[in-house]
Amino acid sequence: MSMRRATADDLPAVVALTEAAYLPNEPIIGTPSLPRIADYDTVLAQHEIWLAEGVAGLEGVLVLEEEPNLFGVWSVAVTPASAGRGVGSALMGFAEARARERGFDAIHLYTNAKLADRIAWYERLGYAITHHEDRPNRRLVHMRKPLHKAG
Repeated sequence: MSMRRATADDLPAVVALTEAAYLPNEPIIGTPSLPRIADYDTVLAQHEIWLAEGVAGLEGVLVLEEEPNLFGVWSVAVTPASAGRGVGSALMGFAEARARERGFDAIHLYTNAKLADRIAWYERLGYAITHHEDRPNRRLVHMRKPLHKAG
């Protein structure tokens, strides 16, 4: 699997993969997932979008956000055909390496509180719940993972 930054030309594929990855969550959470309804021209302008490509083509999309004191995973999406093959874990490892590279000592993310399987997966990757946030039509779980310097 190789990683590369997305360009505007990649946005239709990014949107299609994100929709395929997030749509199955909607019966669980009862509302559209935030990454699925985002304006990806704006996302590309404000965040880093990374593409995971394998022999079968595009397998995953990772969106990273950086603020002065915070580095986070805004979205991680894997094609349904690639689910369970380690693509998501590889994307998360890439995100953590990118955060270290940018000088951060932790990485943050949030997910819907109703997605217990996702929360458990993030916990297995070393993330811990920091707080909950209530928004219209959804409750978010914020998580954080401290990062150790490489080497």
